[in-house]
Amino acid sequence: MRLPLLDENPEHVDIKQTTQMLEYSIEHGINMFDTALVYHTTDRKKPGVSETILGDILSSGFSDKLHISTKMPSWEMKSWEYVDRTLDLQLERLNLDQIDLFFVHSIKDSYYNEIKEAGLYEFVDRILSDGRIKHVCFSTHGSYDLLCQILDDYDKWECALTQLNYLDDDENPGLRGVKKLDKLGLGTMIMEPLRGGKLATNQPPTVKKIFDKSEKQLKSIQWAFNYLWDKKEVDCILSGMSTLDQVQENIALVDNAEIGMLSDQDREILKEVKSEYDHLNSIPCTGCNYCMPCPSGVNIPKCIREYNMDKLGDSCVDSVQYRFHMHEDRQAHNCTMCGECLSVCPQNINIPEKLKLINKHFGA
Repeated sequence: MRLPLLDENPEHVDIKQTTQMLEYSIEHGINMFDTALVYHTTDRKKPGVSETILGDILSSGFSDKLHISTKMPSWEMKSWEYVDRTLDLQLERLNLDQIDLFFVHSIKDSYYNEIKEAGLYEFVDRILSDGRIKHVCFSTHGSYDLLCQILDDYDKWECALTQLNYLDDDENPGLRGVKKLDKLGLGTMIMEPLRGGKLATNQPPTVKKIFDKSEKQLKSIQWAFNYLWDKKEVDCILSGMSTLDQVQENIALVDNAEIGMLSDQDREILKEVKSEYDHLNSIPCTGCNYCMPCPSGVNIPKCIREYNMDKLGDSCVDSVQYRFHMHEDRQAHNCTMCGECLSVCPQNINIPEKLKLINKHFGA
């Protein structure tokens, strides 16, 4: 969902660089790629280009070595006709006869009962039995109670994808959820290990000062990954990468990873860092772009990113990025409070209220 782009349009993917990234990954041991119907689209009601690009590249001799994971929008799974038609489309786009890891995508507390009553599990049973999918999984940013309900309601789940990093260990459904999945024998996949890149770059000075207490002098990205690799309950980490350099760095880091690598001092440092981030009170956006496009033209992720960086930084650089380098029509003051973004945000952020806050922060 974070492939390199030629411009700001998420559908304009840099195919040449994406191909280089995928080929390098495969040559260096990566054997699973994760996508979704709605990745890289300007309208979440329509398919994005991610599946098609992945299918085109991998069909040239790689696909037999790999596990492909994709997702069907849970919020649309209200009829057999939709599920049947959409799955056939996904198979065609990915150039596959069978999807190895099929995910019911981003189940939310607000509509779970609706899709369950519409026949969600009957639909999943049918596509399992007809052989179009091999393993059935789900992803959620929802509550721990929702996770438990999903697991209680269906006994064929094999894997779940949830959000976890050292800032979100007690959120949505956090470390407690991962431990429950592991105890039940389900595979555990982790999304947002770097919080949309926030934990890999631009550390606030106060956070850097805490990390400097460690004798290891690790990079910020190492702290984020080590937090997860230290946990025996974590089976697989999905990290969005947008450049070949990021692919190379991530592979180099995991090649040197060791289970149980964190000392007691390291764990205390991470707790202190989390406390400091909570104190700094930034907006917990991961840059997933599900809120885009905004009907009023606001570039919501960029507005939030510049606000967060301005709040956490020690210079006016990010104010300049917001006020002078982003077109006025894309700034927060254009929000009409329509609320369309509220139903799609996985982090459950009250986006209209945050845009008011951002507008007040940066001023006219």
